Amino acid sequence: MGYQDNSGLPKQRPQWITTICILAIVFGAVGLLSGGIGLVSQLFASRLQSAVVNFQQSSNLPGAEFQREALTRTMAIATKYNFALIPLGIAKIGVEALLLAGGILSLKLKVKGRSLLLAALVGALIVESTLIVPRIMQQRETQAAMADLMPKVMAAGQSSDSLPPGLNTGMSSMYAGMATVAIYSAIAWLLVKIVIYLIGINYLRKPQTVALFDNG
Repeated sequence: MGYQDNSGLPKQRPQWITTICILAIVFGAVGLLSGGIGLVSQLFASRLQSAVVNFQQSSNLPGAEFQREALTRTMAIATKYNFALIPLGIAKIGVEALLLAGGILSLKLKVKGRSLLLAALVGALIVESTLIVPRIMQQRETQAAMADLMPKVMAAGQSSDSLPPGLNTGMSSMYAGMATVAIYSAIAWLLVKIVIYLIGINYLRKPQTVALFDNG
């Protein structure tokens, strides 16, 4: 859908640009919120662990020991990947901010908006494709730890004689299955976003698209 420079006629924003801008605004706003929460939780994971462990140490509830072990192991796994997740999380927040700003300005057909949005789409493509790797590695390690610990927590909470046969194995399999579904869902969603980013990048680079944007 090109643009013809007919003097005296206002420029019309094509539907494709509107769609790309709205998606960028939605991705940017949601990403800023979720990314901010994720980054804060990653930064303060050790403090959260200490607070919860201290609370559980005063508890005599059944299974408290295994719950503390589960928390300690999962937090240790989270801390292990701080070296990658924290800088990539900061980069992702920056990219989301560019998506939001670029989407808003591009709706007004401003040259600066197109440049910001194009840079944001390229950045999002790189950052999110890189970020998925440590996230999956962390998820897989957490899955293995919880599959090992969940049956112990369940067994500690009630008499072992009252547990149905095969419950421990069933709980481990169920948790492993849920974690696997979560991993594949994250990969599928990333692939969808990559396709959207590539379509947006390709469209914003077309000469007829560039011609639509005003200086300002």
